Amino acid sequence: MAPNQVSCNDFLDWINTNDLACMPFTGSGYTWCNGRKRLHRIHRRLDRALCNRVCLDEWDSCSYQVLVWNCSDHSPILASLASNSLKKVSNFHFFSVWLQDSSCLKLIHDSWNNKVVGCPMFILQHKLKRLKTELRDWNKNSFGNVHNVVIFK
Repeated sequence: MAPNQVSCNDFLDWINTNDLACMPFTGSGYTWCNGRKRLHRIHRRLDRALCNRVCLDEWDSCSYQVLVWNCSDHSPILASLASNSLKKVSNFHFFSVWLQDSSCLKLIHDSWNNKVVGCPMFILQHKLKRLKTELRDWNKNSFGNVHNVVIFK
């Protein structure tokens, strides 16, 4: 039997309204099994762990592990949050002058096209976080201090 579409849409709206994202996971891709044998057995990924933007920003690593199925028809999941206590909070600024350097455009293109697996919000968050790190490194090593650079036309 298919799930109620109205309920599914309400839940999806709630997830989007609260800016939640699926955490990445390890372990089995399935969290539920109907417990039947052989050809009648059905596995599905019904359970997920969600987190908000604050969680993604505050913790260096957010994930969950799908544990071994035991006595329930649902596998237990174990969320894990890890933080580097030495993490320095700093703002990221994109400078339009970077776009005048072709290596910046190539870096953005290459970074954005690297494959990420997960739900759409996790993919977007991961790509933005990766791009931010790559642009900071590129700026530091290739472009230098943007405030000291003079562009002549």
